[in-house]
This record gives sequence, structure tokens and C-alpha cells, in this order.
Amino acid sequence: MRNYFIRRFLAIIPMFFLMTTTYFCIQNYLPGGPVQEAIARLKGMGGDGGTSRTLNAEDLQKLTHELEVEYGLDKPAVTRYFIWLKNILTLNFGDSITTRSPAIDQIIERLPISLSFGIPGFFLTYLIAIPLGVMMALRDGSRFDAISSFLLFVIYSIPSIVFAVIFLLIFCTDRVLPGGAWFPLGGFRSDNYESLSSVAKLFDLGRHLFLPVLASIIGNFTVYTLLQKNSMLEVIRADYIRTARAKGLSENAVIFKHALRNALLPLMVGFGALLGTFLGGSIIIEPIFGLPGIGVLSLQSLAARDFNVIMAIVVLQSLAILLGQILNDIVYVIVDPRIEYK
Repeated sequence: MRNYFIRRFLAIIPMFFLMTTTYFCIQNYLPGGPVQEAIARLKGMGGDGGTSRTLNAEDLQKLTHELEVEYGLDKPAVTRYFIWLKNILTLNFGDSITTRSPAIDQIIERLPISLSFGIPGFFLTYLIAIPLGVMMALRDGSRFDAISSFLLFVIYSIPSIVFAVIFLLIFCTDRVLPGGAWFPLGGFRSDNYESLSSVAKLFDLGRHLFLPVLASIIGNFTVYTLLQKNSMLEVIRADYIRTARAKGLSENAVIFKHALRNALLPLMVGFGALLGTFLGGSIIIEPIFGLPGIGVLSLQSLAARDFNVIMAIVVLQSLAILLGQILNDIVYVIVDPRIEYK
């Protein structure tokens, strides 16, 4: 098994080169770029930070050349790729063209915000989906199963963005609930957060993150619940389960010792996306609830053609996904020790 995991880690190297080559080509051949964005800002057409300056053709050509030298775009593409590759190996993704600060610093600054609702949402999704899916499978065909399945299909058919907006309307305004808003309308924490006690800080974070976590769970748990139910149904109808019952084992031993372990394996596929999800944030939940996390940073960087920040997020997220695939294999072994990799 050790050799298997060594091979899996070594396989990351060619995948990393293929991945970075693809990203670099996309970055270089997309319309627009840091030079055009910087000039637009200088002319006052680039949104925040524009200085409204008029340039004649000669000044524009000179400025374009200076910016190309500054961003290293005056070199051949192959040379730029190897320079870029050398830099990202040391987590040097360059500076943001909008803030002039290192791209990696921006990611490190935003990452805790995405993690603060991504981690609870991820684990709560499994904590809800697994027992609910098992109960639906054990009561297959019952009224509980029918009602649960109907509600799950209804929830599944409604995008999580709709739930997020409904939550904001009901719980964050005084238009529905008689007592007024229960939760803040947005943001990661209150303005007076630093002056609060430790307990009050936790309560404040909980009020700001409760609805984002709830919205992220609703977007995922329906699929996992139905997957768990179908997997459990398939396992409890297998011959070895009937044999276990014929040997006189208790129902709890049959279900929780023999059936559940195998029925969990299909759900473990999602663990591979664990790291990538945490690094990627949510481009749906974060803007709606005003959370300045990685998802919002991605959208802002795309709008500003801030390629250094975009590439930093994409490269780190892809690496996390590659490592997540190895995490998948480890989780498989933990859930079912009979699995052996060769």
C-alpha cells in the first residue's frame, strides 16, 4: 500500500505541469489583460481607483511598453511560463494589479472567512445525509420514506441561491417576522467585534455565519441523502446481509456493523473535493451574505482581469483537488479496512 501512495504522489507532478501549462495558455490568450486593465484604470474607466487621465497615442504606446516590462509581458511566452512556474513553486504568484499587494497575501487574508462556513457546512452535510439516508432505506416504502423523498426532491429542485435570498428576506429583515431581523443582513462580523468578550465574539460569528452555513448545507445534503439511501438499499439486499441475519445476529449488528460500512463508500467520493471546496470558497453564498471570502475575491479578480490573483486561486485549488483524490483513498481504507491498494 505504501508503494501505491508513493505512485499517487508522484503522479501529481505531471498533472501539475499539465495543469499549469493549460492555465498559463488560457491566461495569455484571454481577451484583455493586466496592461489593458491598468490603462483603463489610468483613464478612469476601470472602476475603483480610476484617475481619469487623457493620453495621446505616443504616451499610450510608451505606457503600454512600460507596463509590459513591469508585468514581464515583453518576454517570449515560453520564457514567461518558466519564470511563472519557478515563482509559483515558492508561492510567489506576483502582485495584484488592483491592490499592488502580493496575491498570496490576499488569499491568506480571505481564506479564514471561506473556511469559517465551508468546514461546518461540509461536515454538517454528512452528519445529516448519512443518518437520514439510512433511515429512509430501512423504512423504504413507508410514509416516512415517501414524505422525506418528496421534500428532498422539492428542496433539490430549488437552487441554493433562492434559499439564500429567502433566508435573507425572512430572517434578516423586519418584513416577515414580528420580532424583526434575527440575523445581520450581511458581513463576517459586527463593527464592534474587537471590543466584545470572547463569548460574545463567538456568538457574533455564529449569528453572521448561521444562514450561510444553512444555505450551503441545503445545496448539498439532498444529493448525498438520496445517494446514501440507494447505496444502503443495495447493500441490505445483498446475500451476505441475509446470511448475517440467518446466523441470528441482531438487527443493529447487521445494519451498523456489516451494512453501513459498505453503504458509506459511495459517499466518500465527496471527500476528495473537501480541500478544493475549502480553498475555492463559494461564488454564490459569499456575495449574497456579504462575506469577503475566496469566492468574492475570485469574482472581483475576474472582473478586474487581475490574472495574478486568479491564477493563484486556480493553481492552489487544483493542487488541493489533486491531494484530495489521495485523501479519498485514505478515507476508503479508514471506512473499510479490507480495502487494499497495490
